[in-house]
This record gives sequence, C-alpha cells and structure tokens, in this order.
Amino acid sequence: MTPDKLGTLNRRPSAHDRATATRYWRRVRLLTGALLIVWALASFGFVFYARELSAVQLLGAPLPFYMAAQGTMMIYLAIIGAYAYAMKKLDALSGRAGSDDDGE
Repeated sequence: MTPDKLGTLNRRPSAHDRATATRYWRRVRLLTGALLIVWALASFGFVFYARELSAVQLLGAPLPFYMAAQGTMMIYLAIIGAYAYAMKKLDALSGRAGSDDDGE
C-alpha cells in the first residue's frame, strides 16, 4: 500500500469504520435537525403567536416585542454555541478531532 497526498494509506474502510461513520453522521443529522426545529420555533413561533403572547411581560416589555428586539438573537447565538460544543464532543468521541486541518 502506498501513502496518498495526505500521508494516509490507501485502504478500503472496514465494517467497523463504516459503522462508526454511519453512527457519527446519524448523530450529526439528529443534532442539526433538533437545532433547526429550535430555530424555526424561535423565528416563526413568536411571530405567529404574537397576539396571544402579548399579555406576557418580560423585563417590563411584552414578550413578542422583547423577542423581536433581542431575544431571538440570543437564541440564535445559543444555537451556534450548542452546535459548536456538541460537534466538538462528537468529533472527540469518533476520533475525528483535528481532522479539518490542511495537514500543516
């Protein structure tokens, strides 16, 4: 077997490697789907139910106003942070940590 450009051996992945990759990508898709649901609820839920939620006060302002002004941006930042944290954990568990570098 000869090394390729990245210094890894050209070989066919074993059944264990394929199962690990399948499990990894299933978890990535589940995480992405869950965070997309949170994003959709934050983006459209407060707008759709604005009249019903206007009776709820948060820091002296109606909840829909607060969420439109700054609340959804905080949720978006939390989604980004949760995704980065969870992907770091998933990469470490699957042995993919540091695999996104360019070989330097």
